[in-house]
Amino acid sequence: MKILFLTIGDQTVASSRVRVYGYLPFLAGRGIKYKLLSFTSHAKCKRILNLKKDNSVQYILEIFYKVHVIIRLFILSKRYNIIFVQKVILPKIIWKILKMANRKIIFDFDDAIYLYKDITYLLKGAASVITSNKYLKKFAFEYNKEVHELISPVNMNKRLPPRKDDFVTLGWVGSPEASKYLYPLIPVFKKLKERFNNLNIEFMGAKKDSHFKSSDINIIKWSLEAEKGYLEKIDIGIMPLGDDEWTRAKGGYKLLLYMSMGIPCVATPVGINKEIVKEGETGFFANSEEEWLNKLTVFLENKKLRQDMGCRGRLRAKEYFSYNAVLPKFLDVIKSCASPERAGLI
Repeated sequence: MKILFLTIGDQTVASSRVRVYGYLPFLAGRGIKYKLLSFTSHAKCKRILNLKKDNSVQYILEIFYKVHVIIRLFILSKRYNIIFVQKVILPKIIWKILKMANRKIIFDFDDAIYLYKDITYLLKGAASVITSNKYLKKFAFEYNKEVHELISPVNMNKRLPPRKDDFVTLGWVGSPEASKYLYPLIPVFKKLKERFNNLNIEFMGAKKDSHFKSSDINIIKWSLEAEKGYLEKIDIGIMPLGDDEWTRAKGGYKLLLYMSMGIPCVATPVGINKEIVKEGETGFFANSEEEWLNKLTVFLENKKLRQDMGCRGRLRAKEYFSYNAVLPKFLDVIKSCASPERAGLI
């Protein structure tokens, strides 16, 4: 079997890294060949990560890049059993021509991208659709009955380092755009810093702005290479969110990352977060400022509780949310789509 992947970005883009690149080592050993096309250039991905806007030259170059990718997509489409489109919203005419070349297209998305652009024609025209949670699955099911829910899996082959006793690190990892969910908790962070002299607060990938300057919070630049080392030193992970249609459709990947590293977490009970975290077993839920302060204080005061919940979270991640756990279903979707017996594809 041969799969042509069209991803929204390269490995610096979290959704592409997790929902496509992470599966690749498992495919090669199963006789599945593949080719990758990124719809966004590496230079553009880097600018997005650093919140830099395109100048006129860069804008034009990116258009040429995308045209080049689309041409390659058309040329290669008939040579592959399946075309796997990861979150790329292709123009209607391009999608129509692509379907004429190869009808076995899987469309994968893990955010409520339909809030900003129409994707209904992509859902209707795909042979199969993959979403990251029930919320998105329900939306997609209105337009396609072949919808599969596959959580964004985590890699479990990381060794856990011993935790240091002299200080406790409260951490968060995410994109600059998601920093807004941290802002309402800054008063909580300040109170915790005043109360606990051994508390270290570090956020990776957050936007360096005035919100954090007066709160004694260390902002670390995200990189794929630095992420693992960063997670190794976190003792408590957090995932605050608002409550709207966008956040209810989020995939909860921060929580999965924490759990894969044996890190207990505190999260807002929104969307899939309510399924990932087992309240009182692998972490806590918090809504109000007072709840966040209380739940984080419980963790800061009890090292054994952090360790026990972290261990249970890691076991849960391995059993339900790891690549080994999700891979069989991923392969089933691929094989089902590739089958010539699929209704409407023969």
